[in-house]
Amino acid sequence: MCLQFYWYKVALSVFMSNVCTIMLCLVGMSEFGRNEMRFELLREYLQGNPLWIQYVKVPLATLGYESSYDVFVKAHGGGLSGQAQAISLGIARALLKVSEDHRVPLRKEGLLTRDARVVERKKVGLKKARKAPQFSKR
Repeated sequence: MCLQFYWYKVALSVFMSNVCTIMLCLVGMSEFGRNEMRFELLREYLQGNPLWIQYVKVPLATLGYESSYDVFVKAHGGGLSGQAQAISLGIARALLKVSEDHRVPLRKEGLLTRDARVVERKKVGLKKARKAPQFSKR
């Protein structure tokens, strides 16, 4: 992907049940070119949903790096909304590896917080995690 290994940062993001690997590369150092050309692939993957696209753009926009980095993503698990938020968390973590000075603005926007919610397991004797069978008095 990137020509020289020291020009990119890799971050792993786990958001709910979504796992996302982010590779952040300086513009011009990758084989694929500018991120504006790749943005159409993001729009297509996230089905053109403006909220999900906004989730992905926020970390770079917070620091003013919209056109400074190419972002390569590998995401799986969960749904597209969760994946978009996992991508956002991964980009924020990768930017943190670029410079520790980015921590304060990213933390202020709440971009470094992981969502630890997971699906509750089904219990024996219940229909779902908490749904019991209907009670019959007689």
